[in-house]
Amino acid sequence: MMADELTVCAAAFFRNKGKDVVAEKEFTMGISLDLRWMSVKESQALMDTMVSSGVLELKDGYLRPKFDGAELEIPMAYRPSAELIASVTSKKKKTENGLFPEMISIAEKSGMRRAGYIAACNALQKKLDVDIEVAGVIVLRDIGADVSSLYKKVYDAVLKK
Repeated sequence: MMADELTVCAAAFFRNKGKDVVAEKEFTMGISLDLRWMSVKESQALMDTMVSSGVLELKDGYLRPKFDGAELEIPMAYRPSAELIASVTSKKKKTENGLFPEMISIAEKSGMRRAGYIAACNALQKKLDVDIEVAGVIVLRDIGADVSSLYKKVYDAVLKK
């Protein structure tokens, strides 16, 4: 059911836009501000789910559907179901509640302020084009924190993505 609805949701969005390729930002803003289906955070989670489940392809910052939208029947005035939105956002919360908050706690115990740690992680993530957990463990290592217990957790978290 969910994969089918993910495909219908993506097809409805692309049909509404009249395009077969959109930028990531255009997708999240289109879903939330133009179509008013959900919040920007929820639309980001929806995009991540669509990419990880193979409904959309993300390449060089652009999203393309991996299906033929012309064959799909999309209901008039389609809106994603509450179940789809809930399942997508609950997956996002599970990953957010995992490893990174633990890393923030380690950084704070090592004397680094929370905002400074998050900013350093975001900058390194962007610079190296790595997952936030990888950037987080590098920043912790650089400030002298013991990160030996995090290596396997970070490795597993990255593999799950």
